[in-house]
Amino acid sequence: MAFHGYGKIKALIIDDFNNFRMTVGKMLDEFGCQEVVSAVNGQVALKQCEDKSFDLVLCDYNLGSGKNGQQVLEELRHKKLLKRETLFLMVSAESSMTIVLSAYDYAPDAYLTKPITGKTLQKRLDRLLAQREEMLPVYQYLNNDQIEDAINLSRQAIAKGSRYSSAYQKLLGDLLIQIESFDAAEQIYKQVLEARALDWAQVGMARCKIGKGEYDTAIKWLNKIISDHPYCMQAYDVLAEAFGKMDDNESMQKALESAVEISPMSILRQTFLGETAAKNNDTSVAARAFNRSVKLGKNSCHDNINNHMQLGRTTIALFNDGDEKAEDLAKESLRVLDSMGKNFDIDKALQTQTKMLKCQLLTKRGDTRQAADIFAELSGSVDLLTDVITLDAELDWANTLVVLGKKADADLFLTDLLDKYKDDQTALARIDQLLSEPVSDVNRKKVARLNKEGIGYYNEQDFKLAIDCFVRAKRLFPKHVGVHLNLVQALLAEMKEFGSSKEQMNMCVAALAKVESIVDGQHEQFARFLQLKDMVRIVERENS
Repeated sequence: MAFHGYGKIKALIIDDFNNFRMTVGKMLDEFGCQEVVSAVNGQVALKQCEDKSFDLVLCDYNLGSGKNGQQVLEELRHKKLLKRETLFLMVSAESSMTIVLSAYDYAPDAYLTKPITGKTLQKRLDRLLAQREEMLPVYQYLNNDQIEDAINLSRQAIAKGSRYSSAYQKLLGDLLIQIESFDAAEQIYKQVLEARALDWAQVGMARCKIGKGEYDTAIKWLNKIISDHPYCMQAYDVLAEAFGKMDDNESMQKALESAVEISPMSILRQTFLGETAAKNNDTSVAARAFNRSVKLGKNSCHDNINNHMQLGRTTIALFNDGDEKAEDLAKESLRVLDSMGKNFDIDKALQTQTKMLKCQLLTKRGDTRQAADIFAELSGSVDLLTDVITLDAELDWANTLVVLGKKADADLFLTDLLDKYKDDQTALARIDQLLSEPVSDVNRKKVARLNKEGIGYYNEQDFKLAIDCFVRAKRLFPKHVGVHLNLVQALLAEMKEFGSSKEQMNMCVAALAKVESIVDGQHEQFARFLQLKDMVRIVERENS
């Protein structure tokens, strides 16, 4: 059905090629658009959207240097420069799944593939603009934050059998979830699913289950959706949310890893993965995710100074884990830290933190002279502890002391931190990463649970499951002496029962080396450490 309201439409065309802007502009003129303006790049387009409102935006994905179409759309959404009724169409000669999925992450109203004919464009616009015209009163209510009125009007349209009932139902479900009316939203999604198994309605049902605290049911729904619709990116995000509600960070990380494998160009999802993997002490995944976040941050409104800092921190952690990729990533991390001042306004405290991270990275790379110069500069600053007062900065300083081998200074500083934050369980949970045993309530319970589970499997002689438990505990608490020794004991039992392997022996050696770097002759676990070390040597000799 043809749309007859083009005379009211104000359109913006964003493309770096003059011929395309002229061709599409002529098409829109012929359709009868009231006003058609164009922009040669993302910055010009953003300025135009700040100055006036458009009914229709057609934006090419590739815009030459500067922002691409995805970044233009994400910034328009982020700054709320698009009204609810504005149609945004992504246009591109790119048809790869990665490009298409990355564009859809930011919810364009349509994706058009070049070349575009006038007939094809008008057919698509007729449908979108006709739906927009009918739903305009609902959008106007939403622009004024009149959510209840928008809900009531949507219900009325559905009851009257609007030809756009599906669009009303999708919007209505979102609004009901927004006001936490989960039972009502669930009824809407059930009506949709009785007619057709649409993935957005299935995801909506899962969101309702999460809202009602029915996490296991939501996870079953979402896994089924992902199985049936592997490119439904929202399903992965909601699945990660469900695991987050259950404090299952490992499963949350797996869901996010699956998502970025399919659609790797979302900076927000990569950042979320980096943060989650960092909490899990999965330094390899975290470093890779933050590296991608930094690269995707170029020209993005979601570029974040914390991503740049976290790239440095996770690269340092890679060195601690003996990861062979650490050296190559260290070069990139140092470059990123050096260039942060060009991209962000960095105050004195952040400058100091950046120097701490550079000092650690240079030490890990063997550039001890330059690292020593930076450390001397840091140590000579009488304002160090007054300028740098965030916990992030304090932990960076503690790590700097550890990396430079200043154990006594590090221990003294950590003692002061524990006293300073003794009543702050959240802070203590972060400080735990630097301690041989956690002091926060949540981490003490977590390590006790994992240890108990692993010891249970060990006593049942299910050594593989015991090893899995202790490996998970070791990742979460990399300096916990008891966890490392339990892992060695379980590995020895497994090798005695089924024969040794190089991988198992390497795990034993690495765990013992970690313990040796932490304990001394006065430590309560020192005798056990020596005993297990002798047992590992015997197995090594037997298999040499």
